[in-house]
Amino acid sequence: MNFNILWQKYFVHIVDIMLIGYLLYRFIIYIKDTRAIRIFFGLVLMFLFTIVVVFVLKLPVTSWVLQRFWLAGVVLLAIVFQPEIRTVLAELYLPAKIVNSKKIIFVEEIISAIKEFSETKTGSIIVIERKIGLKDLVSTGVIINADVLKEMLISIFAKGSILHDGAVIISKNKIIAARCILPLSEEENIKRFGTRHRAAAGVAQISDAVVIVTSEETGQISFFNNKKIETRLTIEQLREKLNKTINDIV
Repeated sequence: MNFNILWQKYFVHIVDIMLIGYLLYRFIIYIKDTRAIRIFFGLVLMFLFTIVVVFVLKLPVTSWVLQRFWLAGVVLLAIVFQPEIRTVLAELYLPAKIVNSKKIIFVEEIISAIKEFSETKTGSIIVIERKIGLKDLVSTGVIINADVLKEMLISIFAKGSILHDGAVIISKNKIIAARCILPLSEEENIKRFGTRHRAAAGVAQISDAVVIVTSEETGQISFFNNKKIETRLTIEQLREKLNKTINDIV
């Protein structure tokens, strides 16, 4: 049996299914946090209902109506998912540029918030998740699931806010939770720091997360990555460190 026969009988179907599955998966990923996801699953249920009606129950009138409905399916999908389709095509065309743009926005929103915290001596601790998940720590806080925005971070850590105490955890471009409780580091060289810095060191030591802390007493900025602690950073130094360490996040 030569390759052409194998391709036509087996491989072509496998490749076909894998390709459609991958494209469908990517499309769902793009729309999962939008209202379009509900419409998508509604159409899936409609499709399954159509199969049952046409091929199992064989109801003639209902089958005729559903068949006419799906004749306009391509136009319907194009109208409903126009913004998502446009985004997918744009990212396929310029993926590197878009990813870089997201990274810049992500970093600058954090930098802007940290700059204000430093100037106003607002205590803060921001944990940025990388490859090792932090679900156990997220569960100790209040779920937020919001975009990473300067205004959101400032409102969370504002003095008097009920979310002020504890840490913010950021994962995949989202503020996942606030007021999270972190494990305190027991390292001897860390014990001279306050609770906020010990908590930052604790989570950095048990994961690959990076942590940014601003001191409530001095406004100084500290950066924690693994067992490495850097204090008294300037905004430019912090920006440089974030750009180097979050390539795999955005």
